[in-house]
Amino acid sequence: MDGSVFTANVMRFGRILRRAGLDAEPGQTATFLRALTLLGFGRRGDVRAAGRAIFVRRREDRPLYDAAFDLFWRRRGTGGLDGRLPRLRQEGRPPSLSPASEMEAHQAVETVPAVRPDAASEREALRTTDFASLTPEETRDAQAMLEALRPRLPVRRARRSRLDRAGHRPVMRTMLRDSLAAGGEPMRWRWLRRTVRARPIVLVCDISGSMERYSRFMLRFAHALQRSGARVEVFVFGTRLTRITRQLRTRSPDEALRRVAGTVVDWSGGTRIGESLKELNRRWVRRTVRSGAVVLVVSDGWERGDPALLAREMATLRRSCHRLLWIDPLAARPGFEPVTAGLRAALPHVDELVPAASVASLEELAGRLVAL
Repeated sequence: MDGSVFTANVMRFGRILRRAGLDAEPGQTATFLRALTLLGFGRRGDVRAAGRAIFVRRREDRPLYDAAFDLFWRRRGTGGLDGRLPRLRQEGRPPSLSPASEMEAHQAVETVPAVRPDAASEREALRTTDFASLTPEETRDAQAMLEALRPRLPVRRARRSRLDRAGHRPVMRTMLRDSLAAGGEPMRWRWLRRTVRARPIVLVCDISGSMERYSRFMLRFAHALQRSGARVEVFVFGTRLTRITRQLRTRSPDEALRRVAGTVVDWSGGTRIGESLKELNRRWVRRTVRSGAVVLVVSDGWERGDPALLAREMATLRRSCHRLLWIDPLAARPGFEPVTAGLRAALPHVDELVPAASVASLEELAGRLVAL
């Protein structure tokens, strides 16, 4: 089976579970996709057990999962449904599938055969669609794609070297010390090899009203960077600056965003980029933004404060880091020009203006970080 068709089927299975009443998050669907990539799908019982371990959190959810699994993973051509999904008699839980929903789910299954010629084009279209244009179902699928993203990290040469047989220079002091036991004759050559370490990344994200649809995806991208082992510091700003690095240190991106929502008080408000960067430079640069860091400022440039203050603080921030990139989701649109006052004030002090408005553009951004 083609990889894109396989991914489309797994994502459709997650939708069926959500319609049935299970709390199937995009992160769980991505985990199920990775599990099937390693496990394969030749043995039905193994696939059922893997999905049960990932999606079923409570004992009473198991019959519902099994019924949904039989509905989706049955062989084509059997005719009709294998049986109605059991009703949930629990407070605060959505009801089971109605006959109309069952027919919708049945049609959804029938439209995804084992090999579907247009599946690859649908997946590619989703990868390149602007985040602001996604439907709720497409949003969940795009979040699952970001959950499966494992970006390579930018590296730099470390100050320390370590012993290695394929080193670049001999360790004279160690060799001389070892030779004392052999009458001054060196018995074994010792070599040092240069090592590398991940370059720190600092993401400063605009969460004002004009950036709401994009900022949530950028925070998921920061979570993917953190899972890859990068030393990531994350700040958000609207009318004030808030550090959310600790809130993102959890395995589930959905749980991480819930923690962020409980911490940040100026979500979807106004924008004061210059004042927020001033606080970053005065309070956090020495502790979090080291000289070797790559700083990503994510904003559309709508500044309500003084553009001259923004220009001064961008110049200060540029002197404190290795590379400074401005991430503007609107830069990917045809005919884009930097007309906002904030963006025009910031551009002379950035190394590069990068668009990031889709899954594909965030994948390109990850590759750009490695090139740095």
